[in-house]
Parts: sequence; structure tokens; C-alpha cells
Amino acid sequence: MRKFICALLAVILVFSLAACSGPAAIKNTGNFEFTESNYPKMGGSLAALPLGEAITAYALGISREEASKLIVFEGSTTDNYKAIVDGKFDILLAYEPSEEAKSYIAEKGAELEMTPIGADALVFICSNLNKVDSLTVDQIKDIYRGKITDWSEVGGEAGKISCIGREAGSGTRDGSQTLFDKLINLGDELTDAPKERIIGSMIGLLEAVAEYDGSENALGYTVYYYLTNMENDKLSTSKILAVNGVKPTNDTIASGKYPFVNDFYVVIPKNLPEDAPARVLYNWIISEQGKELVKKENYVAK
Repeated sequence: MRKFICALLAVILVFSLAACSGPAAIKNTGNFEFTESNYPKMGGSLAALPLGEAITAYALGISREEASKLIVFEGSTTDNYKAIVDGKFDILLAYEPSEEAKSYIAEKGAELEMTPIGADALVFICSNLNKVDSLTVDQIKDIYRGKITDWSEVGGEAGKISCIGREAGSGTRDGSQTLFDKLINLGDELTDAPKERIIGSMIGLLEAVAEYDGSENALGYTVYYYLTNMENDKLSTSKILAVNGVKPTNDTIASGKYPFVNDFYVVIPKNLPEDAPARVLYNWIISEQGKELVKKENYVAK
């Protein structure tokens, strides 16, 4: 009898887990069922690509490789906000809109519904050859003001700090540049980097810090998740600096101990009907099941 009860409980457990995972869980939202033909056009910030693949694969019951062909995570975050306003996307997984994106939304009279689903961090990187392991918030700001120009001023060996920055022209701002603008917030005090050290993409910046001639003197910035989960091979030649003595980790980002933290969002046009595919998917992403998937993908869930 005891063996029978144990076997029965095992069967119940298997079916319970099956009921809480896989595409059936998301398809059972009311009477709605996602198919490739009705699946919302999804786009977003590059660092949110793994999450977009996971959600799409889960919703449709397909492989991540197949899912990646149905979504578009390219271009800048600003471009993506413009695209959802223009109807090219139905739903975004995106970092905070830049001022340029906010102006475009207002200009078009668009209204978006946004819910934070996770937190990420702006991190500063330098070469592994550099002796400096931590900077203070004030030191970082003074470096980008041009007031601190040599690594010896922040505890390192003598060498001119080579700030490798992101391109700030129209349509090029992504999550990392928007975070830098918001969290470092220097405005007109920001010193201009030489044109040869202005980089147009996050991967380009990581490569520049690792491979720049005199790379032990280079300093750059990027998004924590992108570096540690999508391009962590770059950490073989570069390292993430602590700020105020706090290293960025999922725990210090979640607790707010690391100082440069900001949310990222799921975004849809406002006032969509409850049965619109983008609304159904949005509601699922912000549900407890959605949060579990965010955590499973190693993001810091909200």
C-alpha cells in the first residue's frame, strides 16, 4: 500500500510540474492560444535578447533557435521605442527610453504602458593589466569631467586614462548609453573623447577596451547582464571595477548596494484590449510565472 501511495504521489508530482511549465502554461490564459501567426511582433534592447528568446520559445513550444528567428533585438533602444510607436513592434523588452525616445513618443502623441520586470546595472570595465580594482562614484564622474586624467590619481600606476565611450549621435543610444546619461548625469560637464575612441556598439566597446593599443589604460562602460551573460569571454582580458568598494553581482544589484542600478521594462501600446495578443503576453510576463522565467534566465527580477 505504501509503495502504491508513493508511486501515485510521484505521478501527481510529474503532472503538476508539467502543468506549470512549457507552452501549455501560457496558452491556458483564458481561451487564448499563441501561434506563430498571431504572436506579437517583439523587439527590444540587445541585453534582453535571451529573455525574448526564452519567452517566445515558452509561449509557442518551439526551440530557442526557432524563437530567435521570430523576434528582432537589434539597433538602439531609442530605435526600438520609435518602432513600437510606429507600429513596427507590438511589444518591447527594453531598457529605459532615452530623452530622444521620450521626445519622439510625445511628438507622435503615443501612449505606452510599461512595467519594470528586472533590474540591471551600468558597469565600468578596464584591462586585467590595470592595478585598479575599484573607483568611487566621485572619481568616475571626475574622470568623465576630465578632472582626473591619470590612473595614478586613483591608486593605479602612472598612465593617461583613455576613456572609450559610446557614440552619442541620433539613433545610436542603447541601454548602456541611456544608463550612463541618467546615472552619471554630467550633462555639459562631460568631456569629449577623441573620435577614434568613440564606439558605436556595446560589443565594439568591449573589444576596444580589451584590444586598444595601450589597453591597460582604457576605461569603458556597458550593461552588467550583457557583459556577464552574453559576452563573458571578454572578461578573460578585461575586468569589472567595483564602485565605492561594491562589486556588481545579482545580489548587490537586487539590494541596491551597487550604486548604478536601473530597471528594464516590458512595453506595449496603452489601452490595448484584454484579448489582444500583445496584452495577453504582457500580462503573462508581469505575472509570477513570468517573473520565474526572468530569474531562470539569470536576470535580477523585480
